[in-house]
Amino acid sequence: MGRDEVEILRERAHMFLEAARDDLRAGRVDLAAFHAEQACQLALQYVLASQTGYYPHTHSLRRLFDEARAVRPELWQLRERYMLDFEIMEDAYLGARYLPRRYSREVAERLVKVAEELVSLCT
Repeated sequence: MGRDEVEILRERAHMFLEAARDDLRAGRVDLAAFHAEQACQLALQYVLASQTGYYPHTHSLRRLFDEARAVRPELWQLRERYMLDFEIMEDAYLGARYLPRRYSREVAERLVKVAEELVSLCT
């Protein structure tokens, strides 16, 4: 995987995080939750690609955390601290794509904060 491709993952993680913040400001809380999850996926993929030259092509945060654990153990600690939030994010991903699901503003705000912490730690 080339350096440019790896950098795109980092840039997109930041773009999705900014989209999540914009969604919150506009009252699109369901999309904020979805974009927070996307930011986390890309941040974890960036870590794996930059450290190992590879990342699994999966939408599962759980699997990405499992893979990242070997190269960045502190990411696993973050996953443990926010386990329920990351599981809600996975639901938000599935809900945005396949199921009609709504999230409260409070939940979406929390997911965006967790995503901010992860993206900051990864990139």
